[in-house]
Amino acid sequence: MAHSAAHHPTGYKQYFVIWVVLLVMTGAALGVGYAPISESLKAFLLVGTTLAKILVIAAYFMHLRFERMNLVVLTFSPIVLALIMFFFTYGETTGSATHELLVRPAGAIADVAPPAH
Repeated sequence: MAHSAAHHPTGYKQYFVIWVVLLVMTGAALGVGYAPISESLKAFLLVGTTLAKILVIAAYFMHLRFERMNLVVLTFSPIVLALIMFFFTYGETTGSATHELLVRPAGAIADVAPPAH
């Protein structure tokens, strides 16, 4: 790659600052996990925090911030594929009537006649 050295960080200060940002984001996610808010809002905030951390890590620690866009797109294409697979299969996990378990009461098993031979 024909990038100049001026674009890349040269010291550890930037990495330390990014590490502190990631630490704060992790603390915020922990706080959200214990917060008395609705489960759907909690899930949305946790997923959003995780995606933001992924972007920060990829941009700085994987140096994608300094790469061509086609490499960045190639790197994140598995996330797009995972989202497609998630939405294709989400309907199968919503607990519809076809997925309910029928549980018999404890004494009901004794009432069933043994199979005839």
